[in-house]
Amino acid sequence: MAEKNTISGMQMGLLLFPVIVATADLIVPTITTKYAGRDMWLSPVCASIVGFLTVYLIFKLHELYPRQTIIQYSTQIVGAIPGKIVAFIILYDILYTNGNILRLYGEFIVGSFLHETPLVVVMASILLLCAFTIRAGLEVLARAAQILVPLLFLFYMGVVLLMIPFMKTENFFPVLEHGIIPVLRGALTPQGWFSEVILFSFLAPFLPGQAKGMKAGFVTVIFAAMALFSLNLSALLILGGEVGAMTYPFYTAIQMISYADFFENFDAVVIAIWVAGAFVKMSMFYYSLSLGTAQLMGIDDYRPLVFPLGLLLILFSFWTAPDMSTLSSNIAKTAGFQTSVIFSFLPLLLYIVAQLRMKHRSKTGNTYGADSKK
Repeated sequence: MAEKNTISGMQMGLLLFPVIVATADLIVPTITTKYAGRDMWLSPVCASIVGFLTVYLIFKLHELYPRQTIIQYSTQIVGAIPGKIVAFIILYDILYTNGNILRLYGEFIVGSFLHETPLVVVMASILLLCAFTIRAGLEVLARAAQILVPLLFLFYMGVVLLMIPFMKTENFFPVLEHGIIPVLRGALTPQGWFSEVILFSFLAPFLPGQAKGMKAGFVTVIFAAMALFSLNLSALLILGGEVGAMTYPFYTAIQMISYADFFENFDAVVIAIWVAGAFVKMSMFYYSLSLGTAQLMGIDDYRPLVFPLGLLLILFSFWTAPDMSTLSSNIAKTAGFQTSVIFSFLPLLLYIVAQLRMKHRSKTGNTYGADSKK
């Protein structure tokens, strides 16, 4: 591939942190509350298990097939045609998921801030910015994340601290009133966000020090789980049982911050910071889709595919759902399960098959051969 850039483990983690957190902070509290009730703050913690598993699988596969993405080594593990089918399914779900992300971004911005702006204009503008960024290369995107994501994390933590005076501890109790099962049901949808760490596979080949990759992945999942845990708990303590009835509960809770009629109207700053996180998330999906499609098609440079795939993303953003209500319903009912199966279960199958092939080749006296095909 023409992509010759390198990134550090820290940059890789910063690129993936908003992949999990951005957009999840908008609608996950509502979805988890419908199943887990006031115990919804525990659901992201349970969902993070899928993230740890996916990180482990991705980097174990990367140890067997260094300097390759999941699109490339799928054909070596299960054969040419089945491998291309697996790669196509993964790329299709990346396309579908990014279409949902783009649409959710557009609906939130238009519904909360730019009321008179056409939805397609809002989505096309952010997508065009993402396109120029990823065409500039992975290092440019990584440097942007290195600046924006720490600000995003610090901002979220600062907002949570500002919310403390408005929190009501009575909304927290009783804990686990109906047992652990509702909490696990509430974790089914957010586990889809954690399974999106499959995108590590598109970054791992560009790490100069491969040994630190898995550690960076685990740290990313830990920080993302902490962030979603804090956001869910904050929304619950402020809004109580009303969380499940709101479209964007955490954003609604932020609007309640007011100190002496001076420090208020904080939501405009929130939107600006959130857009930065959404930009990194969409860019990371967009980059993975472009790079993976080029690898599947045998094209040396992904850059010529960026703008055509951008048009396809716009179409998918409208195709996935006719309105925000349907989009939220689709995400709640199918996205978590669908994304988890494709982004977590398929790597598990690939890893199992790769291990079986390695054992078979060791018995027959052949080398594994993973490094012979770069």
